[in-house]
Amino acid sequence: MRKFIILTVFAAILFSMGICPAAEIRMQTGMNFDWWGDSKDNDARQFYVPFTVIGQFNDFSFKVLTAYTDTHLDRSGVGSSSLGHLLDTKLTTSYQIIDKLPLDILLGLDFNLPTGKTNLRQNQLALIMDPDLISINNFGEGFDVNPTITIAKEWGNWVAGAGFGYLWRGSYDFSSDINITDYQPGDIYNVNAELRYFFSPAMHARIFGSHAWYGPDTVKGSDFFQEGDFSQFGLGLYYNQEKKWDAGVTFRGILRDKSKFQVTPGNLATESNDRQGDEWIADLAARYLPDEKTALRSFIQGRYFTKNEYPNTPFSPFVGKREKLSFGVGVTRAICTNFEAGLDVRGFVKHDDESNFPLLNKSARDFQGFSATLTLTGSF
Repeated sequence: MRKFIILTVFAAILFSMGICPAAEIRMQTGMNFDWWGDSKDNDARQFYVPFTVIGQFNDFSFKVLTAYTDTHLDRSGVGSSSLGHLLDTKLTTSYQIIDKLPLDILLGLDFNLPTGKTNLRQNQLALIMDPDLISINNFGEGFDVNPTITIAKEWGNWVAGAGFGYLWRGSYDFSSDINITDYQPGDIYNVNAELRYFFSPAMHARIFGSHAWYGPDTVKGSDFFQEGDFSQFGLGLYYNQEKKWDAGVTFRGILRDKSKFQVTPGNLATESNDRQGDEWIADLAARYLPDEKTALRSFIQGRYFTKNEYPNTPFSPFVGKREKLSFGVGVTRAICTNFEAGLDVRGFVKHDDESNFPLLNKSARDFQGFSATLTLTGSF
């Protein structure tokens, strides 16, 4: 597997040296730092360095992405946990068929290559934190394969597209400390669609939606858990004043169905109520181009999670409502013809009501956090 990764990167280097002059190669690296703290004297910090190679040769394109991350969590009254390791390597490939058929088609084949860390110790499992708090909360999985197909059609001021995908997820040892070995996450089937209308070349609106079905997770071949279906829908409005500024606003809703839990070894039962509330998200982003080499960015996002359907009683898996406000600014600057650098700074505030899931008797908490990202990109 490692030889396969090396060969892919080697191919990218050959393209960039001019051996395949029709190819376009982009390489990106940098560093990211996240920090958060809460009103219960818990805090965490995470540092990671990503590396990405993106290549395109005629109608074929690929991307290789990996990163090294170091994560540290301090829990009041419990102690600290930390982990430094390479993450899994993502390889995505695609082939486009444009202007040759009545519909444009994009064929994709993506892989997760298991170069990350699995079989976590019990104290390291605490590092799998809420994705609303930290950038990376998945340190490694098994070998995954994800074929996709996307079709699109344009007529007049309308553009429509639809995509279909299937994710096969391989097995790995999640944690021998809690006796979850030979763990195989369930396969995922998903479909998505989008419709756009262009009021003018500079302004368009879109509506979109997606749905995913999850197969059962298994441990040592026996059914262990099955995630409920996932649905997302939304609409957006965008304006682009070419070479000057652009802005967009998007509203989204996320609904999750009831999950199935193990009641006896190998047997699952659907929970009585939905343990996950609905999620509503509003995004506003803008970009300003003071000159041809510089882009200034800003964004603000509000997220609201409704409480789940369980009653707020002792030993009930109740989860209260949650609210989060994020904001950030950034700048990208071309250093020379083939290189650019970027800097993004983001912050957030978050409030969680009391809950009993996944831990009992968790009181309300307030969070605050920030992140800083530096990127360096070269084109060849």
